[in-house]
Amino acid sequence: MCEGYVEKPLYLLIAEWMMAENRWVIAREISIHFDIEHSKAVNTLTYILSEVTEISCEVKMIPNKLEGRGCQCQRLVKVVDIDEQIYARLRNNSREKLVG
Repeated sequence: MCEGYVEKPLYLLIAEWMMAENRWVIAREISIHFDIEHSKAVNTLTYILSEVTEISCEVKMIPNKLEGRGCQCQRLVKVVDIDEQIYARLRNNSREKLVG
C-alpha cells in the first residue's frame, strides 16, 4: 500500500486501517480504534469523502433507531482504494518542508 516511509496524517492512517478491515465501518469504531473523540472521527470521515480524491470509498446510510436525535441515519463507509499518488504528494510536501 505504501512506498517507503511517509509521515502520515491521521486521515490517511484511518483510511489505511479501514481498507485493511475490508468491511463497512462507522465513525464510532474509528473513534474507539484511534482513541479520538467521536466528533473528530465524523469530521475526518467527512474530510476523506469530500476532499481527498485519492481515496475511493463506498457509502451507505442505514436508519438510526434512536429517537430524539437530529440525524436519523448512520453512515457506513468502506475504503475500496487508496491511489499511490497520495504518497507521492505527501513525500513532496515533506521535502518542501525540509527545504523551505
